[in-house]
Amino acid sequence: MISTDLLLDVTPSLGLGEPANVAATLHCPAALPEGPVDLLFAVHGGGYRRSYWHPVFADETYSFARWFTDRGKAVLAIDMVGMGESSRPEPERRLSRAGIAAAHASALNQVIERLGRPVNVTGIGHSMGGMMLITQAAAHPAFDRIAVLGWANEPMVLGDSDAGVLHAGLPSSGYISTPREAMRALFYAPDVPLHIIEADEAQGSATPATLGRDALTPGIVHDAARIIEVPVLIVQSEVDTSPNPERETPYFSSSPDVELQIVEQAGHCQNFAGSRVKHWEMLEEWMQRTRP
Repeated sequence: MISTDLLLDVTPSLGLGEPANVAATLHCPAALPEGPVDLLFAVHGGGYRRSYWHPVFADETYSFARWFTDRGKAVLAIDMVGMGESSRPEPERRLSRAGIAAAHASALNQVIERLGRPVNVTGIGHSMGGMMLITQAAAHPAFDRIAVLGWANEPMVLGDSDAGVLHAGLPSSGYISTPREAMRALFYAPDVPLHIIEADEAQGSATPATLGRDALTPGIVHDAARIIEVPVLIVQSEVDTSPNPERETPYFSSSPDVELQIVEQAGHCQNFAGSRVKHWEMLEEWMQRTRP
């Protein structure tokens, strides 16, 4: 796997009148196969950064990026605007979900141009990244399919935490930390080693309060989900955010193909579960089935 760190200028798309960048890593096979490039555009969740897809603190069996590049696909993992190494404008309240989605779309387009070859693009969004992926896919339709992992359009269940109480406690502006230790029972299945959990928590990132409020607002992307016209995969784990996973599929009423997958023996963070390879295999098989 060849990994290239990028800093992509998204100033015009974010529209704040100041320089803005999206930090990203493009993971590619040592030699891309002939024909269109299978590109996975991967967006992490709240409190995370792009290393979720290739955690440097764990052995390579935990690397989503390594697994897919070994199968001839490229993975573009970004830090969401306001998180990781991407720009964190001040004051934070100037950010909007629409503006961040536009910036992410610009980052994707720049990398597609950089590749200089036809691409077949799968959007992958985990948790809050699923909310952002839905927003982006509706407003900037560049995806051939999208996979929404661990995001619920049904009113979310967040383990022992009350979503309404969390929403009420958010500041009006700023970059906020996620109460990660309190989320362990939701995030990780019992078989995840403690040293992996602690190392993952140590890699956490602050999250824009704007996105935190949106993620905790029921129905926030229902309208966007309704107009997406590409195949959609919904992934929920045995322990996850949707109280009724079977009710997730109707929200994507314009999609020609909506599928639900349940990852067994997994918590919300599927990439750390003992069953993660099965999850990746199911995801790849869906990608192949939805190719034109």
